[in-house]
Parts: sequence; structure tokens; C-alpha cells
Amino acid sequence: MIVRRFLIVLGVLAGAAALVSSCREASPVGVDGRTPTVIAGRGTHDGDDGGDPAEPPDDEDEASDSLVACRPLPYDSVTQTIGPEGGVIEVGRNWLVVPGGALSAPVTITAVAPSDTVAMVRFQPEGLHFQKSTLLVLAYDNCRIPRTVTPRIALVTDAFQVIDFLTPVNIPPNDHRFKKAHGKQQVIGELQHFSNYAVAW
Repeated sequence: MIVRRFLIVLGVLAGAAALVSSCREASPVGVDGRTPTVIAGRGTHDGDDGGDPAEPPDDEDEASDSLVACRPLPYDSVTQTIGPEGGVIEVGRNWLVVPGGALSAPVTITAVAPSDTVAMVRFQPEGLHFQKSTLLVLAYDNCRIPRTVTPRIALVTDAFQVIDFLTPVNIPPNDHRFKKAHGKQQVIGELQHFSNYAVAW
């Protein structure tokens, strides 16, 4: 009787040991809980939480050419016909000032200020050339710019690659063309043709 009980207890212990041993080994079709899991997501650099669209990425060098990081504003689009006498187009907080004689015939112009994390304007018809320099005013009140750099207007591709920069223009504060302009932080440049333009540094 005692031998039988001893054999039963020994069998139970051996079965328990085998069960514990099998729990430690990953099965061929199971998931090994010790393997780290990679979560797919938007990559950010250390120190840049990616949560503030107006925060420049940490890996941007202030000496490099970079588009300004901004808080998105509402989308705006304006279509207006400008003739040889010139005129002004306002889109969002931005301005296009076409002087008299810049166009030889009336042209229907579309200006789009997208809701994006860059301060930019797209113009149509693409490639339209002006006979006189036209002034573009881009506002950047909603953007963060390092104190050590000077903002300027960049000619950019649809993929936001910087191609060139507009010649900067200083306008007197009492210039009648900009009395209705919104915002205090603006950059002005001379453009000769239509494309995509964005605030850069």
C-alpha cells in the first residue's frame, strides 16, 4: 500500500516537471514571449515627440536650407482675373501684388493656401511669366523659426524640395498695398513666374 502511494506521488511529480519544462520552450508555431515586438509607426528622433507640428525636427541644422515648420491653418483658395492694369490677390494670410504692365492680357489666376505644416502657396496657371517683377507676401505667424536665421521665400517642388529662393524685398510699413495684410510676421519676395512657394530659412 505504501509502495503504491509512493509510485502515484512520484508519477504526479514527474508529470508536473514535464509540464513545467514544456512551458519554457517556444513551440514552432507559437510566439516566443521573450522576443521584442517591433511596433510599426511614425518614426521620430530622440527628443522630438512629433506631436507639435510647429516644432522643427531635432535633426535640422540651423545653417541648412529648411522649410519652416508651422501649425496648420484652414485651407483657402481664390480664383481671380488680373489684367494689364495689375491687381492684388489675397489667399489665406498671403498676398500676391501684380503691378501694372506685368501682364499683357487678362489672366485667370488661382491661388491655393493648403492646410499644411508648411507656410506655402500654390499658383495656377503653372509657369505663367510676368513682364515685371511681382511681389509675393507670405505670412508665418503660425510658424516657429530659430532666432538665429532669417526667413525667406523658397521655390519648391510638389514634393517640397527647395529649388531656389526669391529675391527678398523690404517694403515700408506705410505701403498702401499691404495695409489690409494680416499678421505681423511676413516675408516678401519678387517672383517672375508661377510655381509653388513656401517660407524657408
